[in-house]
Amino acid sequence: MSQQSEQPEINPSAVTISTLGFVAALITSFMNINLVKNYTRKKNDMTLFYYRFTVDVILGVLLGSYLLFVVLYSYFSKHLSEYQNFMFYLSLSASNVGSCRSIIVLSVAIERMIAAYAPIFFHNYRHRCPNIIFLLLAMLFGLTEDVVLYGPCDFHLNIPKNCAAFGCAINACFYSYWTTHKSTVFALTFIFSSLLCIKLFIINNMMKTEGFKLTRVNRLALIESSIVFIFHFLPNIIARQFSTTQFFSFQNIGPYGGVTKLFGCAIEAVLVFWTMRKKKESKVVDCNRSDSRKMNWTITKI
Repeated sequence: MSQQSEQPEINPSAVTISTLGFVAALITSFMNINLVKNYTRKKNDMTLFYYRFTVDVILGVLLGSYLLFVVLYSYFSKHLSEYQNFMFYLSLSASNVGSCRSIIVLSVAIERMIAAYAPIFFHNYRHRCPNIIFLLLAMLFGLTEDVVLYGPCDFHLNIPKNCAAFGCAINACFYSYWTTHKSTVFALTFIFSSLLCIKLFIINNMMKTEGFKLTRVNRLALIESSIVFIFHFLPNIIARQFSTTQFFSFQNIGPYGGVTKLFGCAIEAVLVFWTMRKKKESKVVDCNRSDSRKMNWTITKI
């Protein structure tokens, strides 16, 4: 009886959510690999997006591995119980990468907002700030989680047997820091993206700018900010406010924050792929029209 009671029991709803998250992780990884491989990096204004595509591949692999282990652990807990800590280290690494991604997305939102409100300033001075700086700052921000976890929060690994989520494995000190800094970054991203939307709305509707066309970079930035608000910011607020309740507890429904993030990344990858492909097809059509006009002009001349 004591042996049976010691066996970890993960809630079936947590297993279901983890399985769905694993599928989303596969979609996220494969779609972003496709984006990285098939679209060139010639334009400097797209560099931050390619950083994010690469980060999303890493995030998908880490979270996918973590969620797969959660599912396997629920069915083979007797054999995998001694490897339970492996879930924590995978989820911590995924959290680091997720924090890195949030800074890259915030950088895109700030960049697009400045380009919309101060185009001359942006054109004259943007090149003085290399994109690699944003990537390095994002990586440093991600690593601060480990510093806070093992430093000020004095974390000691002791995972509850029925815990299959990062949120129930960490202590109260780090959980407060973890949810606060994520909410802050997501909120700032939403604010800067909202300012961009307002500016684009004014240009398109109030100023009646003729020939106005939403650029690919701005379109991708708006897609990104919408996904961040729905699939990153809102679940983080729910986790911060209601994780102590029975229904929204991590023990009950598992790593729902990471899973909703993966769903957002998967949807965003599909939308970005569709946007990039549509742009590429329109360029091919324009080239064919141009060639056709040249041929007609040559025939006419002859």
